[in-house]
Amino acid sequence: MKKQEIRDFVLKLKRKPDSHKYNYGHVLVIAGSKLMPGAGILCCLGALRSGAGLVTYAVRDNFLSQACAMSKPEIIFFVYRTAPDILDFVKSRKVTSIVIGPGLKSNNSMLCKFIKEIISAVDIPVILDASGLACFNGIAGELKMANAKLIVTPHLGEFSKLLNIQSAVIKNDREKVAADFAEANSLICVLKGSNTLVSCGKEKYENNTGTPAMATAGSGDVLSGIISSFVNVTDDVFEAVKFAVFIHGLAGEIAERDKGTTGVIASDIAENICYALKQVR
Repeated sequence: MKKQEIRDFVLKLKRKPDSHKYNYGHVLVIAGSKLMPGAGILCCLGALRSGAGLVTYAVRDNFLSQACAMSKPEIIFFVYRTAPDILDFVKSRKVTSIVIGPGLKSNNSMLCKFIKEIISAVDIPVILDASGLACFNGIAGELKMANAKLIVTPHLGEFSKLLNIQSAVIKNDREKVAADFAEANSLICVLKGSNTLVSCGKEKYENNTGTPAMATAGSGDVLSGIISSFVNVTDDVFEAVKFAVFIHGLAGEIAERDKGTTGVIASDIAENICYALKQVR
């Protein structure tokens, strides 16, 4: 990002002396399963370390909430059964952004119906990642029917399945493929990888922070959490996503200095978000 863009966004993160937690957004993370409960925790941690005022982890199983509760006492847990449960929570608890997908069970018809019901009913930013995005594999055009302000975060393999296009074809012309997809479906596409690409169709941003040390399970979950926090401090969603990708990469670089290229894990990236923000300030 340009220095002035960084300065401008940092100013938006500045807190007033008389502020309270609801001034900084309430993030809802719909994630996790018995096999992958940690994915949601990493996402929540990314949101918390990025400045979100409240973060709630929504799970289907009470066992998950009990198992994860001690990992980060700052995380709120909510056990749901149906999409209306989620929608009632969003309305009553003043949720300002949602992440759907990290660690959820693999694509199935019930999950897809659940996700479609949510993104059709809300008008706030929603980040679709992992299994949340896989529900639209081969039917990506249905994303444009969403009422939510969608942000999708696929890596190359996930993007290939989503669009039903070979990875090599996307890799050879990723800027055009991402731009066409984003514009056709009125969303923001974050194509993760080396020099992560952010596109909304008319605008693009190619990130220049990051390191191969970040090629580790859960890194993308942390990014989704960062995005979910930053979209709550500006009306310019594209600007927020760009800054989130930039800070995610910078946090990875800082973690690498301490842990080495092969020693970084996703929670290291999350714990260094605060130092990345301190550095750019």
